[in-house]
Order: sequence, then structure tokens, then C-alpha cells
Amino acid sequence: MSHVRVRPKHQITIPSNIAQAADIKLDDVLDIAYVNGIITLVPQKRLQRKESIMSYAGIARGLWGNTTTEIDASIRNDRDSWER
Repeated sequence: MSHVRVRPKHQITIPSNIAQAADIKLDDVLDIAYVNGIITLVPQKRLQRKESIMSYAGIARGLWGNTTTEIDASIRNDRDSWER
């Protein structure tokens, strides 16, 4: 866990490793919230990235197989592995 010091005018500096991991660049705008004693900073560009639920359609295509026979066999194998 990183520590920051609050400076005059209530300023803090985000540690560079956290800024890089969160992809925070110079002049990015962050939303700040205080809820139940916890302060959160969220980059606004992350909040703007709202996708439609339909963009997830087909995300698991081919995961259990490509044909109905392969899918049925995969499901049967999974069910057979459960303890009864």
C-alpha cells in the first residue's frame, strides 16, 4: 500500500506506479467521492466508457464447442465431474 501526504490546499500526489497502472496522464480529470469513510478517485475517461449490454453478445462463442454435439458433450462431462 502506498502512502501520500496531504499538502497545503489539500493537495496529494498520486504515486507514479499507481498512476501508470491506472493509465492516469497529465491533465486527466478524476471524479472523487467520499462514502462510508472511504475516498475513491476514478478517472472520468473510465466512466465515459459505457458499453451496451449487446456488445457482450457472443462473448463465449466456441467456449464449450462449435457444434451442438460438442456443446452437449462438454456439458455432460462437466455434470459427470460433479460430486453427488
